[in-house]
Amino acid sequence: MKRTATMIALCAATLITGCAKSDEQVIVTSCLEADESLNEAYCACTYDKMEASLSDEVLANIAEAIRDGAADPIDAISTLPPQQQMSVLPVTLQLLECAQELE
Repeated sequence: MKRTATMIALCAATLITGCAKSDEQVIVTSCLEADESLNEAYCACTYDKMEASLSDEVLANIAEAIRDGAADPIDAISTLPPQQQMSVLPVTLQLLECAQELE
């Protein structure tokens, strides 16, 4: 009986983990849902720029803020501690390069 319960718990944990969205999926989906004028290419580009410039911790915190109810990546960034918000500033200029994806 104990072994069966353990197997069920392991299977459930695997299923839940497999179904959970990655941080990238959470951030890109939030971007798409925030503004209907944005497209997949633009939102993927912005994520790629963030991933290239930000620490894993900051990206994870942005995704977590979205999971906790932030409306979009910008809203999520505003919930970060001040030092992490400052680390995002240099990325904003890089994000302008993604605007070509909207044309």
